[in-house]
Amino acid sequence: MPDSILVLFAHPAYQRSRANRRMVDAIADLDHIELRDLYEEYPDFNIDVPEEQKRLDAHDIIVFQHPLYWYSCPALLKEWLDLVLEFGYAFGPEGVALQGKKLLSVVTTGGSTEAYSRKGVNRFSMQELLVPFA
Repeated sequence: MPDSILVLFAHPAYQRSRANRRMVDAIADLDHIELRDLYEEYPDFNIDVPEEQKRLDAHDIIVFQHPLYWYSCPALLKEWLDLVLEFGYAFGPEGVALQGKKLLSVVTTGGSTEAYSRKGVNRFSMQELLVPFA
């Protein structure tokens, strides 16, 4: 049986996104992929932590898909990370729930590859900017 994949999608202006809309449309009906639009699911930011942890437990691969917002992720994804990946679940002496799982980031930007380089307008590469997600 193929790995089960959970895509946690967070884009506060999805209707204006070209790249993220295309990516979401491309995977929406694929087998073994559960697509969760966090802004659709939690418009009030009231995240159901036990439910989200249960979903993480049920999947082999977790993908965070979002645009780069102010050199980070959108606010709802940050809130999700802070609450769901809590001490005792995702880290700490007892926090082993994610061991053996693959975590990936799919990040879009409004800028060119050159803009995200040492010599570019942002002065850092995407790899450097995404270190907190590693």
